[in-house]
Amino acid sequence: MGLAYVGTSNDKIVKKLLHIAVSDVDYDVRRAAVTCIGLIMYKNSEMVPKLVSLLAGSYNPYVRQGAAMAIGIACAAKPSSEALKILETLQADPQNFVRQAGMIATAMVLCQSNPKTSDKLEEFKEKIDKVIKDKAQDVMGKMGAIVSFGILNAAGRNATISL
Repeated sequence: MGLAYVGTSNDKIVKKLLHIAVSDVDYDVRRAAVTCIGLIMYKNSEMVPKLVSLLAGSYNPYVRQGAAMAIGIACAAKPSSEALKILETLQADPQNFVRQAGMIATAMVLCQSNPKTSDKLEEFKEKIDKVIKDKAQDVMGKMGAIVSFGILNAAGRNATISL
Protein backbone atom coordinates (compact mmCIF):
# COMPACT_ATOMS: atom_id res chain seq x y z
CA MET A 1 0.00 0.00 0.00
CA GLY A 2 2.80 2.38 0.87
CA LEU A 3 4.47 2.20 -2.51
CA ALA A 4 1.18 2.22 -4.42
CA TYR A 5 0.13 5.53 -2.82
CA VAL A 6 3.47 7.38 -2.58
CA GLY A 7 2.95 11.11 -2.19
CA THR A 8 -0.84 10.98 -2.35
CA SER A 9 -1.55 11.82 1.33
CA ASN A 10 -4.57 9.50 1.03
CA ASP A 11 -6.35 9.61 4.41
CA LYS A 12 -8.01 6.24 3.94
CA ILE A 13 -4.66 4.49 3.38
CA VAL A 14 -2.99 6.37 6.26
CA LYS A 15 -5.79 5.21 8.59
CA LYS A 16 -5.31 1.61 7.41
CA LEU A 17 -1.56 1.85 7.99
CA LEU A 18 -2.06 3.35 11.45
CA HIS A 19 -4.40 0.49 12.31
CA ILE A 20 -1.83 -2.05 11.10
CA ALA A 21 0.92 -0.24 13.01
CA VAL A 22 -0.85 -0.73 16.33
CA SER A 23 -2.64 -4.04 15.84
CA ASP A 24 -0.63 -6.43 13.68
CA VAL A 25 1.02 -9.36 15.43
CA ASP A 26 4.22 -9.22 13.36
CA TYR A 27 6.63 -6.49 14.49
CA ASP A 28 8.23 -6.18 11.04
CA VAL A 29 4.81 -5.49 9.52
CA ARG A 30 4.20 -2.80 12.15
CA ARG A 31 7.55 -1.16 11.36
CA ALA A 32 6.86 -1.24 7.61
CA ALA A 33 3.38 0.25 8.10
CA VAL A 34 4.76 3.20 10.07
CA THR A 35 7.60 3.75 7.59
CA CYS A 36 5.10 3.75 4.70
CA ILE A 37 3.27 6.65 6.34
CA GLY A 38 6.36 8.74 5.57
CA LEU A 39 6.25 7.66 1.93
CA ILE A 40 2.56 8.44 1.56
CA MET A 41 2.77 11.80 3.35
CA TYR A 42 6.06 13.17 2.00
CA LYS A 43 4.34 15.96 0.05
CA ASN A 44 2.77 17.13 3.33
CA SER A 45 5.91 16.64 5.39
CA GLU A 46 4.89 19.14 8.08
CA MET A 47 2.08 16.77 9.12
CA VAL A 48 4.26 13.66 9.55
CA PRO A 49 5.89 14.53 12.91
CA LYS A 50 2.45 15.21 14.40
CA LEU A 51 1.07 12.02 12.88
CA VAL A 52 3.80 9.69 14.16
CA SER A 53 4.66 11.44 17.44
CA LEU A 54 2.60 9.01 19.51
CA LEU A 55 4.07 6.07 17.60
CA ALA A 56 7.56 7.38 18.36
CA GLY A 57 6.74 6.88 22.04
CA SER A 58 5.37 3.36 21.57
CA TYR A 59 6.39 0.49 23.84
CA ASN A 60 7.33 -1.46 20.69
CA PRO A 61 10.88 -0.65 19.48
CA TYR A 62 10.05 -1.69 15.90
CA VAL A 63 7.27 0.89 15.77
CA ARG A 64 9.67 3.53 17.15
CA GLN A 65 12.21 2.61 14.46
CA GLY A 66 9.50 2.92 11.79
CA ALA A 67 8.50 6.32 13.18
CA ALA A 68 12.10 7.53 12.88
CA MET A 69 12.34 6.39 9.28
CA ALA A 70 8.91 7.86 8.42
CA ILE A 71 10.09 11.25 9.65
CA GLY A 72 13.41 10.84 7.84
CA ILE A 73 11.74 9.99 4.53
CA ALA A 74 9.00 12.62 4.68
CA CYS A 75 11.10 15.47 6.07
CA ALA A 76 14.30 14.79 4.11
CA ALA A 77 16.17 18.07 3.49
CA LYS A 78 13.38 20.01 5.27
CA PRO A 79 14.59 20.65 8.81
CA SER A 80 11.56 20.94 11.06
CA SER A 81 12.04 21.69 14.75
CA GLU A 82 9.22 19.29 15.66
CA ALA A 83 10.76 16.47 13.60
CA LEU A 84 14.22 17.08 15.05
CA LYS A 85 12.82 17.05 18.59
CA ILE A 86 11.24 13.62 18.06
CA LEU A 87 14.38 12.28 16.38
CA GLU A 88 16.56 13.58 19.20
CA THR A 89 14.49 11.55 21.63
CA LEU A 90 14.84 8.46 19.45
CA GLN A 91 18.63 8.89 19.30
CA ALA A 92 18.70 8.30 23.06
CA ASP A 93 16.48 5.19 22.91
CA PRO A 94 17.50 2.11 24.94
CA GLN A 95 17.31 -0.11 21.82
CA ASN A 96 20.38 0.12 19.58
CA PHE A 97 18.51 -0.28 16.27
CA VAL A 98 16.13 2.56 17.22
CA ARG A 99 19.12 4.80 18.02
CA GLN A 100 20.61 3.85 14.64
CA ALA A 101 17.39 4.77 12.81
CA GLY A 102 17.16 8.02 14.79
CA MET A 103 20.65 9.05 13.70
CA ILE A 104 20.10 8.12 10.06
CA ALA A 105 16.74 9.93 9.94
CA THR A 106 18.24 13.03 11.57
CA ALA A 107 20.96 13.09 8.91
CA MET A 108 18.28 12.80 6.22
CA VAL A 109 16.41 15.75 7.70
CA LEU A 110 19.55 17.89 8.09
CA CYS A 111 21.25 16.90 4.80
CA GLN A 112 20.87 20.32 3.12
CA SER A 113 21.18 22.42 6.26
CA ASN A 114 23.91 24.74 7.35
CA PRO A 115 24.53 26.37 10.74
CA LYS A 116 22.46 29.41 9.71
CA THR A 117 19.37 27.44 8.69
CA SER A 118 19.44 24.92 11.54
CA ASP A 119 21.07 25.37 14.92
CA LYS A 120 20.92 21.60 15.49
CA LEU A 121 23.39 20.75 12.71
CA GLU A 122 26.63 21.45 14.57
CA GLU A 123 25.33 19.73 17.69
CA PHE A 124 24.42 16.65 15.64
CA LYS A 125 27.80 16.58 13.89
CA GLU A 126 29.56 16.64 17.26
CA LYS A 127 27.36 13.80 18.47
CA ILE A 128 28.20 11.73 15.39
CA ASP A 129 31.94 12.31 15.89
CA LYS A 130 31.65 11.32 19.55
CA VAL A 131 29.79 8.09 18.72
CA ILE A 132 32.22 7.13 15.95
CA LYS A 133 35.27 7.67 18.18
CA ASP A 134 33.81 6.00 21.29
CA LYS A 135 35.24 2.49 21.57
CA ALA A 136 32.57 1.46 24.09
CA GLN A 137 29.75 2.28 21.64
CA ASP A 138 27.77 -0.69 20.34
CA VAL A 139 28.15 -1.69 16.68
CA MET A 140 24.62 -0.68 15.65
CA GLY A 141 24.98 2.80 17.10
CA LYS A 142 28.38 3.24 15.53
CA MET A 143 27.07 2.08 12.13
CA GLY A 144 24.18 4.56 12.39
CA ALA A 145 26.66 7.36 13.09
CA ILE A 146 28.86 6.36 10.14
CA VAL A 147 25.91 6.22 7.73
CA SER A 148 24.67 9.58 9.10
CA PHE A 149 28.09 11.09 8.51
CA GLY A 150 27.99 9.82 4.92
CA ILE A 151 24.51 11.23 4.31
CA LEU A 152 25.45 14.64 5.72
CA ASN A 153 28.64 14.89 3.68
CA ALA A 154 27.47 13.25 0.46
CA ALA A 155 28.96 14.85 -2.66
CA GLY A 156 30.86 17.43 -0.63
CA ARG A 157 27.64 18.53 1.11
CA ASN A 158 26.10 19.24 -2.32
CA ALA A 159 23.73 16.26 -2.50
CA THR A 160 20.19 16.04 -1.26
CA ILE A 161 17.55 13.37 -0.73
CA SER A 162 14.22 13.73 -2.45
CA LEU A 163 11.39 11.64 -3.85
